[in-house]
Amino acid sequence: MSRLPHLSLTPFVVLAAALIIGYVVFNTAHYVLHDYQIRHEEQAARDDIARLDADHAQLLALRDYLRSDEYVEEVARRVLGLVRPGETLVIVSGNDSATATPAPPLSTTPGAPWWKEFIAPQPATTPAP
Repeated sequence: MSRLPHLSLTPFVVLAAALIIGYVVFNTAHYVLHDYQIRHEEQAARDDIARLDADHAQLLALRDYLRSDEYVEEVARRVLGLVRPGETLVIVSGNDSATATPAPPLSTTPGAPWWKEFIAPQPATTPAP
């Protein structure tokens, strides 16, 4: 009867250990990468929340200002030309274009909210001497 060749188990054990180690390393790297991506997304979400909170606070302040008597009086004086009882409205007009100050153009900042262009405080005008 012929003998079967003697096979050593060592190469099989080494191969099985290498496969197991490779699998563990691959899974660990996958989880580490996934954890990094989730932390990055979490930080981006936190940054968005902080920016939105700041925008919200600014809008609340703007809402409160637009509801205030100060704003109503400013619009009544500047836009409607109204005066308080006892005051006199004086309209100055002239042909001298050298003393006239042109209104500053609206700034068109890319990405800026459209309403900031219309609600922005108007620069104070000083009377000409």
